[in-house]
Amino acid sequence: MTSRPPRADRRFAGFLLALLSIGVACAHSLPDGGGLRVDCNLTDATVWIDDVPVGNASSWKAEGRQIRAGFHRIEIRRPGYYSVFKEVDLPVGGKSVVEAKLRETID
Repeated sequence: MTSRPPRADRRFAGFLLALLSIGVACAHSLPDGGGLRVDCNLTDATVWIDDVPVGNASSWKAEGRQIRAGFHRIEIRRPGYYSVFKEVDLPVGGKSVVEAKLRETID
């Protein structure tokens, strides 16, 4: 039985991570989509689309991003705060704004 050196394992893991990132980006960034913007009171909150993390709220705020048209489940979450869930049915060429005001959890 042969084993790969640790350096090769890190390269392979990096390659898989890059490949996964491209796949996620392609699934949510299609030319026949529409624009989605997220307006959140916490810029470091994480935006999830269809149960896939797609970045921080700050990167979705200014002009938003293109995602594929159709029905999407949007979640904005941050540890220590209640998550906000929205459902969006985005038409081709349409635009939508998700407004999310996250509130601290009660201990």
